[in-house]
Amino acid sequence: MSSLFYIWDAKQHHPEVTIDSLAQAEYYATNSQCTGFTEKFKNWLLNVENIVTNPELAANFDEEIIGSFTNVTRYLDAADNVFKIEQGLLVKSKYLYKILIETLRQHDLVAFDARSYLFFSQEQIFPDQHNIERMLDTVSPVTQEQLEQFKAIPPNEDELIIFAKQWLKSHLETLNFIDQRKINQYNESIGRYRDVGESIYENILIITSPNPFGYKHISLTSYVQVKPNITIRLLREHPINNYTLQYDPVIHGINSKLLPITQPEQLKNIFQQIYDFLIYDAEKHQDIETLNQWLNHGDEKEYITGLGAISRLVLAKYVNDPLYNQLCYSPIKMSMR
Repeated sequence: MSSLFYIWDAKQHHPEVTIDSLAQAEYYATNSQCTGFTEKFKNWLLNVENIVTNPELAANFDEEIIGSFTNVTRYLDAADNVFKIEQGLLVKSKYLYKILIETLRQHDLVAFDARSYLFFSQEQIFPDQHNIERMLDTVSPVTQEQLEQFKAIPPNEDELIIFAKQWLKSHLETLNFIDQRKINQYNESIGRYRDVGESIYENILIITSPNPFGYKHISLTSYVQVKPNITIRLLREHPINNYTLQYDPVIHGINSKLLPITQPEQLKNIFQQIYDFLIYDAEKHQDIETLNQWLNHGDEKEYITGLGAISRLVLAKYVNDPLYNQLCYSPIKMSMR
């Protein structure tokens, strides 16, 4: 049997039978009838839609969840009388799981969770009703206002990604990253870029981790336009080590250990460091000579690895760096190790 979450109106589906075992619940969940949904069931679906599509609660759901419960009227004329929800949606959001259970019980419906092997009705939950209700009590919604004020943390990795995008958007006036299209020999795509100097622009990605839950590093790519169809691309990665953004190799080092984000203060601390570094980063992009000095002779050199070392040498050659020959020795030596 598929690991689905089944919901139905028991008084329509089997009016003479009261479910008192998981075997019964599984049987009625997987043996639906072509009678359609009752008005009570349709009202429940509309209730769930109102909650999931509430902008104030958007931080609790990703686009797939919101899309699944938007315009639920498309489900109302279904012939089948058992509603099925993919477990993948429930894994993404504990709050979705909670509101499904709370609302279906309020509307006197029943449900069978094939993945966890649980049955829910208005009168009872089995097995282990006490522990399940206690677990549900610990789940609270996160509001957009709480996130913006760093009074809560995003509930899942998808929301970490959305939070980072919204954070960059909220600091548009100072950090200047906007979604725009850039064309070079590497790609033609829409990304979060900022124009930071004459013939220089920069892209940012804030990379997440599902386990441990949090942000792994920020990835910054500088582009130096040397000709209309030729661009030097310079990738740097700054890890987040124990909630500290690494950008000074002497103070922070270059090796990192990711710890899970469990408190809003940790999230606030990380993004304050990202903000401060991005302001400093913009200053280093004011012109090509300043950028070359930083990438080839300054601290930022330590955060350019692999083939990125070749790109910074190309930059040094382009600006006629007087120490170009000395710079060439370092990456050759590294490649021979």
